[in-house]
Amino acid sequence: MKYYVWLEYYAASPVSKNVKSDELMYYDGHQHGVQPSQTQVNTLSQSLIGEVDSAYDTYNKAHVNNPASAPAPNVITADRTVKTRSAQ
Repeated sequence: MKYYVWLEYYAASPVSKNVKSDELMYYDGHQHGVQPSQTQVNTLSQSLIGEVDSAYDTYNKAHVNNPASAPAPNVITADRTVKTRSAQ
């Protein structure tokens, strides 16, 4: 069994989109309750920040007259959600 972790951030209105980081496999084997380390989670932060910035850039290109400011990296980090899944 492989276990994966990724980060999500909800880009509020007017962008209104869930943004996802890259995924990281954090464990390979069978173990109940295994969780990613804080270091593993933190390695995904730059991916998430880049994806959030990209979502705002895409929105702003489509809404030139009503641009939205992307949140600061510390705001993204504070408001992110850590997600996990397993797969065989």
